[in-house]
Amino acid sequence: MNEVTSTSKNARRRTLQDFIRLILAFFLCLVILSIYQNIRLYSAGVLDGVFTKSLLLLVVHHIGFTAIIGLFMAFIYNYLEERKAVLGFRVSSILFFLILIIEGLLIEFYITNYEILGAGLLEVYNSRISATSLLLSIVVLIPVMMVLLYFFYKITARVYKTISRMFPLTIILFSLFLATLTSDKKPVNENKLQYLAYSVADEVFDFNRYEGEEEYPLLHPADLDEQLVAHFNLKEEEPNLVFIMVEGLGSDFVGDRSIYRGFTPFLDSLQNKSLYWNNYLSNAGESYAALPSLLGALPFGKNGFTNVADSPNRQTIYGILKKNNYTTSFNYGGNSALHHLDKFLFEERVDFILDSKGFGDKYLKQNEDAAGISLGYPDKELFLKWQNDLFRTRKPRFDVFFTLSSKKPYLIPNQEEYLLKVEEILSDEKMESRPLKLVKKNKEIFASILYADDALKSFFSSYTGNPEYDNTIFVITGSHNLTDLPHTNNLDRYRVPLFIHSPLLKRPAKIVSLASHSDVVPSILGLLKSQYGINIPTEVAWLGKGLIHEGVFEANKKIPLFRHNNSLQDYVYGNHFISDGDFFRLGKTLELKDSDRIDKKPEIKTHHKYFKAVNKYVMANDKLIPSSLSLFAQLKSDPTKEEMVWINSVFNGSDYDNAYNTAKELAFNGERERALLLCGYILSQVPGHADTEILMGRIYAWDGRYDIAIEVLEGAIQKYPIYADGYAALLDVFFWSDNNERALSLKQTIERNDIQNTEIQNKIERAIRKIKEDNELEKNQEELQKTINESPVISARN
Repeated sequence: MNEVTSTSKNARRRTLQDFIRLILAFFLCLVILSIYQNIRLYSAGVLDGVFTKSLLLLVVHHIGFTAIIGLFMAFIYNYLEERKAVLGFRVSSILFFLILIIEGLLIEFYITNYEILGAGLLEVYNSRISATSLLLSIVVLIPVMMVLLYFFYKITARVYKTISRMFPLTIILFSLFLATLTSDKKPVNENKLQYLAYSVADEVFDFNRYEGEEEYPLLHPADLDEQLVAHFNLKEEEPNLVFIMVEGLGSDFVGDRSIYRGFTPFLDSLQNKSLYWNNYLSNAGESYAALPSLLGALPFGKNGFTNVADSPNRQTIYGILKKNNYTTSFNYGGNSALHHLDKFLFEERVDFILDSKGFGDKYLKQNEDAAGISLGYPDKELFLKWQNDLFRTRKPRFDVFFTLSSKKPYLIPNQEEYLLKVEEILSDEKMESRPLKLVKKNKEIFASILYADDALKSFFSSYTGNPEYDNTIFVITGSHNLTDLPHTNNLDRYRVPLFIHSPLLKRPAKIVSLASHSDVVPSILGLLKSQYGINIPTEVAWLGKGLIHEGVFEANKKIPLFRHNNSLQDYVYGNHFISDGDFFRLGKTLELKDSDRIDKKPEIKTHHKYFKAVNKYVMANDKLIPSSLSLFAQLKSDPTKEEMVWINSVFNGSDYDNAYNTAKELAFNGERERALLLCGYILSQVPGHADTEILMGRIYAWDGRYDIAIEVLEGAIQKYPIYADGYAALLDVFFWSDNNERALSLKQTIERNDIQNTEIQNKIERAIRKIKEDNELEKNQEELQKTINESPVISARN
């Protein structure tokens, strides 16, 4: 590559013609990447062909992108060439090469995830692409792009004379740039790096700030939606509630509008026995952000509600029902510490939290992926664990389930069996060519959907045998529409089904009202308020209004949509949808049409801009609701400035296991108050750190504060039911505080969770011996007293 890397002292100064050749080579490399993208998408069944209109548009957009880069680079090129011959050429070559590598990586991400990366790219990229895949892509891209760039530069020498007759470079490039501004851009036909650059620039230079006078701009009177009442024959006792959020369950799979039919037979049958919404949206395109919307109609902040460092005061259905004498639970087969979901649940004072730490050896974990990582316990195991551990209570129940099997890498149990079922469906169902090709290319995805549907069928089959079934309301929905399959437009990412199923329903019905996850809480609580008079806060900050209204669209209904981290680019207002600055009108089945209401665009844009500003303000400043309206005091460590200086002196970093060891050492050395301070700080940052919570309970016991110790340790056991250390610590406290009878009741919990531990068995036997000794001593004292009372000598003396 002599022309590019020559180090001769007599190297000639490169001219504008050399720069133009380099730009042409850069552009031709982009064209090759475009063809590669379409070949991959065609082979995956996403596109109908390789050389399509979208490829032509992509090439046009690459012309505009090349124009922008060329205009910018021309000044650098000339400046460096004037300082030293070939320097500008070499620097420009390196920069063009790096841009091609980045564009290639972004295209690879798009091909794999059918999503174009914008602001928040690092978090999204890291969560979707493994380090191995990234390294492999780079290793392949570097030599390929190097060879292509050099090859195209060499062959452009033949057009030297043509280039020399062109208009001045700046005029040409500027004209090309202007020509692409008005062209239609979609992810499939857009330069990926250009989109990323614009998106990041919008984020960095976003000076949109909330400047209103209201301190709590989302706060409003709790005007609950009571229209669900007409659909139910409720009993005197409050009903049990079961919420089930199915990972990735979108409208593409369920109902009469589904693209991929036949893969959810149970849910399709349930549709005809339920209240069913077919114009329904998740407020989030990511699972971790969908739960706070469903449970509390909450805003998103920058990275989702649960990822906020200091949780704002709020009012969720968890807290409200708990305050109204409901027993609450959350059930998940994965790691609840991800995205700080465990912290959110602890702050809501959820009574029973089941995640991957609580299953034990009796349950089958999902298979590991290529990196040796398992998501956790599959859906059937989740429902089976809950059914096996089901306890009776005189209180009404609120149980939430979050599934994970229909999630990448789709390693479900008995996968071969479900893959055969996919083949059977393909032979029975009549599908259009495009979805048919996608199913064939992604059979493991559809096998996981079948498994998730089968798990729900098994759950309902077993639940009908429970005495509580006849007075239970089930709410079933998806977290978001699966993103590992291509979508027609940006709204499709959020389209999910909603079922409300119950023996208490008067009759099934299809409801056409456009609604979202944020509308569930106002409607369910409105139902309970109207019939049972449950206590509801007078003011709330919920984003939703209710699930039912007349017609499909409500004129001023606002549905904010969180695509992923740092992305609030999608927004529904009435029957309009704005996405990445483009405006659309919504049809009655939520199909997108070009907006013909030009006069509405400024209004929609203003509402969207206002929400983004308010979302940022309330989350960053804890201005969702006043603390006086909060249902629970937030579990925050609030050390003084002096205490914080000390904490930072003994622990400064993110290794909380190391911080725990420091706290343990302090406790063993007699500095128990210091140890408690550090424990409190650790739990404020990582509320699921079991060892720290158990240590805290032990410290209280060592100080003789047995009531607090028992409360802390019972809470720890509730959160970590298969962790032996919690039981060992609690048995010690029962022994020290002479509460050995409670050790016997704990024995049942230990046996139910199959805790096989010699130390714990010894401590239970110790408690039994102590009870016997106490009983024997009491018996001896009674006999002695009886002897004294019956002795005539002693009686006479008395």
